[in-house]
Amino acid sequence: MSVQPTSPDPEVRDRLDLLLRVAEQAAELTRGYFQSDRVRVESKADESPVTQADREAEQCIRAAVTAAFPDDGFIGEEFGTQPGATGFHWVIDPIDGTVSFAAGVPLYGSLIGVERTLPDGSRTVVAGVASMPALHERVWAVQGGGAWWERQGKPRVPARVGPPRPLKDSIVCTTGVEYYRRTDRMTALRRLEEACGRMRGWSDCYALVLLATGRCQVAIDPLMNPWDCGPFPVIIQEAGGVFTSWKGEPGIHGGDSMACHPAMHAELLRLVNG
Repeated sequence: MSVQPTSPDPEVRDRLDLLLRVAEQAAELTRGYFQSDRVRVESKADESPVTQADREAEQCIRAAVTAAFPDDGFIGEEFGTQPGATGFHWVIDPIDGTVSFAAGVPLYGSLIGVERTLPDGSRTVVAGVASMPALHERVWAVQGGGAWWERQGKPRVPARVGPPRPLKDSIVCTTGVEYYRRTDRMTALRRLEEACGRMRGWSDCYALVLLATGRCQVAIDPLMNPWDCGPFPVIIQEAGGVFTSWKGEPGIHGGDSMACHPAMHAELLRLVNG
């Protein structure tokens, strides 16, 4: 494809170019650690795992953004929140799925979203990329410019959510049972499991990549930080789907998430909320 999809907004367009470049740099960095004896897992204060690759990848992204847009802010998993003056925040999860990464499982991703604060105080993700470094594929989108799926050795194609299906005929993807237990939502998990055709733990961000490319019908999690889902509101929307919290609210700050075809959304909301 010779034409580069882009944004009509010059401020977003400039950041999109950097977004795609730095995403590949971070993906290359994590591939250098993947399935190597250099991976050492530590526990953070919240007992979640972290590796040197997580830290280096986030530092790589922050350094590139700061050099190009010194007044932009950050929301990052490893190095926290840094306010900016421009209204743009870069939302970074350098390795989403550190458990998978450390175990040598290729279903980990590098996530970057660009969130913009609007004059009315609302926030919206205007561009984002989800890279799957070990699989050599990525999905990215820009508001008003479509969602796109890139795989090694294949031409770039539009990313599209698949057509709606009855839940009994659907693949529902989530991350892990422990998150439902931790949030006291085991009843919701049982309702989901009873209603859907198949439930799979294709973990973390990979579930949302599958949803955006039509390979599953629902991606849902009961516990999500902003960096866990940073790029996905714009990716899923531009791919023809809907991404919200369990309360039906858009954005990345709801604390949980569900993504699906719009025609399936109301049923899912009723199901998980009883």
